Amino acid sequence: MGRAQQDTKALAKTPNTTAFDDVRVQKVTDVVEGSKGSTTDVSNMKITQVSKAKTYKTKGRLNLRKGASTKYKVLLTIPKGKKVTYKGKKGSWYKVKYKSKTGYVSSKYLTSIKKVSKPKTPSRSDEPSSGRTMYVTATAYTAFCNGCSGKTATGIDLRKNPNIKVIAVDPKVIKLGSKVWVEDYGYAVAGDTGGAIKGSKIDVFISNKQSVYNWGRKRVKIKVLN
Repeated sequence: MGRAQQDTKALAKTPNTTAFDDVRVQKVTDVVEGSKGSTTDVSNMKITQVSKAKTYKTKGRLNLRKGASTKYKVLLTIPKGKKVTYKGKKGSWYKVKYKSKTGYVSSKYLTSIKKVSKPKTPSRSDEPSSGRTMYVTATAYTAFCNGCSGKTATGIDLRKNPNIKVIAVDPKVIKLGSKVWVEDYGYAVAGDTGGAIKGSKIDVFISNKQSVYNWGRKRVKIKVLN
C-alpha cells in the first residue's frame, strides 16, 4: 500500500476537527456586532445621559440589545443605513432608540449625522435703514437651463456658485456692481443684465428651477446701497 493511500485512509478515520471548530465559532460569535471587544460586560457602569438628542446611522446590520453586552437578549436587528437616536452610553455601548424600541448597540458600528442648517429666509426685518429705495417688478431666472451659459454679464459663474445672490438690472437705472437689498430675496449684487430687463424691472437669480416658478412675477421693494 502506498504512503498516499495510507494518509487518505487515516484522514477518513480522523474526525473533521476544522469543520467542528467552524460550527462552534459561529454559535458563540455575534456576527452582526463583530469583534471580541464588544463582549465586555459593562452592565454595572453608570449610564451617561445627554441633554440633547443626537442622531446616528448604522454602518451595517446591527443588533439592538436589552443591555450593554452581547450576553443580553437581542430585541431586534437594525438594518444597515438606518437612523437611531442617541440616549446615553455605557462604556463603548450606546443606548439608542430605533422606532419604538430602546436598547444598546456597539458604538463602533455607528456613524454620526451632521445637522444641516436650513438657509435663512430673508424678511422685512433684514431691511437696511439706508439706501436708495425703489419699487420694481421682479422675476426670477436660473443658470441651469438649455441654452444658458451660466455666466453673468460681469463674469460671475453661477453654475459654480449656485448659492450666490445676483440680480439682473438695467444698467441705466442701477449700476452694475452695486450692492442691493431685495425684499423676499435679501442682499445681492447687481451683476447681470437681460434683454427684457429695462427700466424698473429686475431678475433675481435662483439655482433651483421649481423655486424660480414659485417666485413668479411680483412687485418688491429694493434698496441700492452704493
